[in-house]
Parts: sequence; C-alpha cells; structure tokens
Amino acid sequence: MDTIPTSKEGEYSFLCWKPAFLKCCNNAKCFLFVYSLFSMVAGTMIGGITNTNISTLERRFGLSSSQSALVVVAYDAAFCVLTVFVTYFGATANRPRIVGFGSAIFGLGALVYALPHFISPLYEFGDASLSNSCDPSSTMSSCSTPAIDLNKFMFVLLVGQLLLGCGTTPLYTLGFTYIEDSVPKNAAPVYLGLANAAALFGPAIGFSCGGYILNSYYVDISQSSNSTSLNSSDPRWVGAWWIGPMVMMIASWIIVLPLMGFPKQLPGTAKNRAERKSEVHSSTNDNHETEELENSLKNFPTTVWKLLKNPVFCMLTVAGCSTGLTVSGSSSFMAKFIQNEFHKSAGTSAMLAGAILVPAAVAGHLAGGVLISRFKMETPAILKLCAVSSFLVACASPLLLLRCDNMPLAGTTVPYHYDGLTGGQMQSRNLNSSCNSLCNCQAEFYSPACDSGTGITYFSPCHGGCIANTRTTNTTQMYTDCSCIGANNTLTDGVCPTSCNKLAPFLGLAFVMVLLVFLSHTPAAVVTLRIVPPSMRSFAVGLEWLFMRALGTIPGPIMYGNFIDSTCIIWQRKACGDVRGSCWVYDSAGMAITFMVLSIVGNLVSAAFYGLSLLVYKPPTTKKLPVLNGHTVDTNKVSDLPLVNGSAAQSNGRPSMSVHINHGFVPDDP
Repeated sequence: MDTIPTSKEGEYSFLCWKPAFLKCCNNAKCFLFVYSLFSMVAGTMIGGITNTNISTLERRFGLSSSQSALVVVAYDAAFCVLTVFVTYFGATANRPRIVGFGSAIFGLGALVYALPHFISPLYEFGDASLSNSCDPSSTMSSCSTPAIDLNKFMFVLLVGQLLLGCGTTPLYTLGFTYIEDSVPKNAAPVYLGLANAAALFGPAIGFSCGGYILNSYYVDISQSSNSTSLNSSDPRWVGAWWIGPMVMMIASWIIVLPLMGFPKQLPGTAKNRAERKSEVHSSTNDNHETEELENSLKNFPTTVWKLLKNPVFCMLTVAGCSTGLTVSGSSSFMAKFIQNEFHKSAGTSAMLAGAILVPAAVAGHLAGGVLISRFKMETPAILKLCAVSSFLVACASPLLLLRCDNMPLAGTTVPYHYDGLTGGQMQSRNLNSSCNSLCNCQAEFYSPACDSGTGITYFSPCHGGCIANTRTTNTTQMYTDCSCIGANNTLTDGVCPTSCNKLAPFLGLAFVMVLLVFLSHTPAAVVTLRIVPPSMRSFAVGLEWLFMRALGTIPGPIMYGNFIDSTCIIWQRKACGDVRGSCWVYDSAGMAITFMVLSIVGNLVSAAFYGLSLLVYKPPTTKKLPVLNGHTVDTNKVSDLPLVNGSAAQSNGRPSMSVHINHGFVPDDP
C-alpha cells in the first residue's frame, strides 16, 4: 500500500492514503464521474420525483396547492441561505470533502422526506360507514371518530426538503468549481458540459420512473390494488410516492466515500488555472475594482458592495429572478396542469411533463452555448439574444389556452340533466339538487359515477340519486334507479371517459416554449462571468443565486400554488372536525388563464431588464500595445498569445425547473 505525499498542488488522497491500484482515480475524469453520479441522483430527486409527487402528496395528506408549494420551496430556501457562505468560505477548503458531507446530508433528507409514509395511518379513499347510495333513513349528524388532520405531515416533508437543499449546496457550487479548476482551459467546456448533462439527465429519470411507480404501485404496498377496487385512472388513487426517495437515499450514501477521498487539489491544478479574458463592466477606471480580496469575514461587505455597484450585474440578476419565478412555478405544477387540463392520471401526467421539460431544457442549454461559440458573440450580442428569447416566450404564452374542456360534473361544470322539481335548472356549483336532497349524501370522499348515456359524471352514486340496490358486472360496480338521471338509467363506477385531441399539439408547442426559455440561461450565465472581476466570479454567481432563489424560485411555486387554489371548484371537506383537504375538481379555464398571464408578465419583465442591461453596459477600456508582428494586444487578456481566446467557460447558473436542474460556477483566480 502506497502513500501519496503532499505536494505543492495537492493534499493527501482518500483520507491520507490510497492503495496503488487507486492512484489512477486521482484525476479530474474520476471526479467528474463521481460528481455526475451525485448530480444525477440530486436531479432525479429534486427535478423529477419531487415535482412528480406534488398532486399525489396533496391527495394523500389533504394538502392544498399553496401548502404543497411550501414543501417544494423549502429546498430553495435552504440553498438560498447557505450558498453565499459556502461559495465565499468553502473556496479555500477541501471542496470534494465538503461535497461528500453534502451527499450524506442529502441522503438523510431523502429519508425524512419519505418518513410520513411510515408514520401515518393507511390511506383511506372512502369510509365504509358512509353510504354510497341514496338512503333517506341515513344520518350524518354525528361523528363516531374525529377526523385525523394529516396536514401536520407537511412539516415532516418540509424538513426533508430543507435537508435536501443543504446537501446539494456544495455540489452545485464547490463541486462545479473544483472541476473547472482541475482541467486545462480548452477542456473545461467539455467537462462542464458533461457535468450539466448529468444534472439534466436526472430529472428525466425522476419523471419517467416516478410516473411509472405512481401508476403501477398502490401507496400501501401491503394492500393490493385489487383489494382496494381502485386503479390509476381513478381520481382517488394514490401511488407509492415514497419508493423513489428511499432509492435516492441509498444511492447518495453510497457516493459519500468516493467523494471524501479526493484531495484538496488534483495534480496539475496550479498549471491549469485558466487564462481568462475579462469583459468587466467599466463605469470607472478605478483599478481597485479588479483587486483580489482575501476571503475573510471583514472583506465580505466590501465584496458584496463592489458587486452591487455593477449595474449590469444587478439587472441580469433581476431578469434571472423574473425568469426563475415563472420557470420554478410552472415546472413545479406542470404535471398537475396536464392532469387537470387533459384529464390524465397523475403518473401519466408526470411522464408527459418530463417528456416536455427535460429534452427541451437540454436542447435550450445546448443551443445557447452553440450560438455563442459559433458566432463568437460578445457581451452586447449575448444580451440581445437573451432579450429576444424572453420576448418570444411571452408572445407564445397564449398557446397555454390550448386545452380540453372541463370534465362534465353534475352540479359544478354542468347542470343536473334530470330534476323532477326544477326541470333541469342548475343551482350554481352545488352538488346538491332537489333530486338528491333527501339522500343525505356525503361530500368527504370522492366516489365518481358515470352516466354513459350523457357522459356526465356524478360526485357519487348518492348524488345521482341512486338507491341502495346495486349489481356487479365483472369488475364494474353499477347503480340503478337513479332519480337524477331517470328511472331506467344506471351509473357505473369511475369518471366518464372524455375525448380530446389537443394534447399532442399542446406538448409540441410547450416544447418550443420551454426550449426558448432555457435558450437564454447559458448565455446569461456567461455574461455574468464576463462582467465581474475574475477574483469575484465564484462569489458573484453565489450572490446571484441568493437573489434568484429569494426573489424567484422560492416565491414562484408559492404564487402559482395560491393562484391554482383560487381555481378550485370542489374542496374536500372532512365530515368530522370541519377540516379542509385537497381540491377534488379545478376550473380548467381558470387554471390555463393563470398560467398564461404569469408567463406573459414574467417573461416581459425579463426581456425588459435584459434590454436595460444592454443599454447601461460599458465595455472595459483597453490599452493596446503594438506587439507580436504588429498585432495589437488587449490588456484585459492575461496572456498576449493570439491563441488565447479568453472566453469565459460556459456554465449554467440560472434558475432551475424546481429544476433545480441548472448550476454553474467558475472558481476564483489564484
């Protein structure tokens, strides 16, 4: 067993020793591989599984959309609080080891996130003591058992998300800079591109596998779906949402040891410190603007003030906040949007949302980087690209109105078609009518029943006025003698199937919109790196993350959740305790209009601030000297060799899909 000695560039590896056969792992390629694994696990959990589970958790624990949004943004809140301090003070520490500690915390967060499944009672989608049929002799005036308030489990989910955010903060900041710091300049874009690709591949796994699990496995696996008489198309169905987090817990803990073994610096790091061209915004010729400051607590306010005095940096940050608000909000509830607008199951909607968000985000990131490289764009051209991209998204936002009609539900979206007393007049959004007024129907549990003759769904057979006699054909429960639809008609269990051919066009158009949204992310990040002094780049991106999380990705899901709640038509109401649960039925038109308006406003604000940043941007003053065969030399270049392009390494530090998919940092110069 050999020992790797300390050197000028590195520290001891693998906890001060490394077997000879592991010496080959002490390089940037191996770290990139381990980093990519952790990044994929984090992306799967945050960008995929969390967003996939939103509607399922609402149904399971009786949460509103605004409450589920709080769970989602807890991750961003933790990241927001820690990112500035991690990037400022962690830059001089053993970065891989800190990332390893983060992986351990991430696994703990995944465990806590899944914990409510194991400490909560079995899921109840109905109550055997409550009649599903019209029974005038029944009474619901007394409660034998008080209602259990499952909302309290929201706080356990919230703590889990906080821990997940703490765990990924070192990954997306220090881990990313460690990669860029450890490879030659010309190779850095390739390494960073692979790192970003791994982060984006994670949500694809989360959406597809998470959707499959929700469709295939009942939440309480000990009870088979046959014994519950439910299937994934039933609105009461709850899938096994907890399986994904448990798998992510195991995966993240396995990654801890390899991460802890890498040295503070890999061999060749000092040599690979890149020569960079700085396009620092120049509103003054004060040379102190580019001075390096020691990363100490006393210099922290000075560094922050220097960045806040940069108007282009501030306007880019505001534009990023506006984009982050719409991206995080819409991506968090995209699966729910598809579920309600096109009447799909939660699992199918999650897979369709993943089919839109992930490939479009990847294509947008790649397209943005290719455009910069292909046309060798300078800062003004990049800002124009960002402004045009955001403006096109705002123009395309009315396409969100392409949807299916509301599901015909008696008493809410359509009137009762047969009512012996009122002749079919509907009482506005009221499940009760004269035809079922004596039935003593409960509204706590949604037990939909379909009238195949008219295609109208009733909240329950009782609300259809069906008497107690029922018969079963194969696996279909049927109810007869229903006073609300006529004596000769019957109702069958489940929601009436609807036909709508608008889903495919919507998915195609939504793909284009998401691509345009992410087209500006990499270019905007490149501009951020160019307009600040080299010694402040890492901290500048960390500070930008702070504002974009605090003003964008955190309030985004909360705002969307509250607007979505305002479109609810029927809330679950517990029979005992007057506890409000989740929403059973939404107004599809209201939800579509909400998404459209927020998208238009958010992207117009982004386009405006990108345009303003272009107006106030001042290129640095350059001093040129006639050297190298008569060619002039830009003094902003560290090297005067013509082969040095000085282009900043591309990175992705813009807001994520919840996504939490994007990261991007470059290290401080030595």
